[in-house]
Amino acid sequence: RARRMTRTNQGALVGCSLSSGAVRTNAGDVPVVTVGGRPTKVRLVRLWEVEDPAFRNAVADVFQSVWPSRKGECVAIRRGTHDPAKKPTPLVLVSVDGSGVDTTPRVLGYTIVYPSSAMKRPEGSTKTGECANCTLNSVLVPFELRGAGIGAVLVKLAARVAVTELGFECVTAWCQPRLVKFYETCGFAYEPPKRKNKSATGTATKKDALWAKLLNLEVGDGDGYGDGDGDGDKPSSSPDSSDDELDECMRMFVENRTEDLPKA
Repeated sequence: RARRMTRTNQGALVGCSLSSGAVRTNAGDVPVVTVGGRPTKVRLVRLWEVEDPAFRNAVADVFQSVWPSRKGECVAIRRGTHDPAKKPTPLVLVSVDGSGVDTTPRVLGYTIVYPSSAMKRPEGSTKTGECANCTLNSVLVPFELRGAGIGAVLVKLAARVAVTELGFECVTAWCQPRLVKFYETCGFAYEPPKRKNKSATGTATKKDALWAKLLNLEVGDGDGYGDGDGDGDKPSSSPDSSDDELDECMRMFVENRTEDLPKA
């Protein structure tokens, strides 16, 4: 029986056992981050393999605090209505106590791995054909825990799971311009934007206008999208920034699954 969930200012706390949803790591390869001034061991768990409603609620509360506009995904987390057959894999970064048993794990971060369109291999690849690609979506760390390196551990561990356990050879992340350097430190490479074409109707789309803003091109004939339309003029730190904001593409191609992945 799940214990009553409590909260602290170091992320949501929940009393339950998460052994059933653990993501395996190599022996001795358990990352340590600083939480509340204390070294804390962390690991990833697959959200949908944990049946405890208290844990799902704790994750949903953190998700809602960071992404209040993404109500559909928040409801799915809380209700556990995700369909594993569609193959997205939600991952939660949690704390692990000294004995390795998750008695009161803290929700330290979250992301979901989505299968994406196959990618052409980069120049110089030793392999032929396209490679399986996935996207890290809804990457988040609670506001009060930022600045301690938790986000980097979350992204690196998620990329490792995507490659070593889910079979992808390319991991993609879309981010705001201010986060390009962060993803580069996590082992991703920046992919410059390509020139966007007009839509099939000949009218430039909103996204076309956003790309044009970056590339200093002129598209469309008065599409009417000005300041305040979610094109990045809104403070990038706002958690409810429009999903239409211009994102930067970061990719990690992995040729050798044991050597090319960054250490967490």
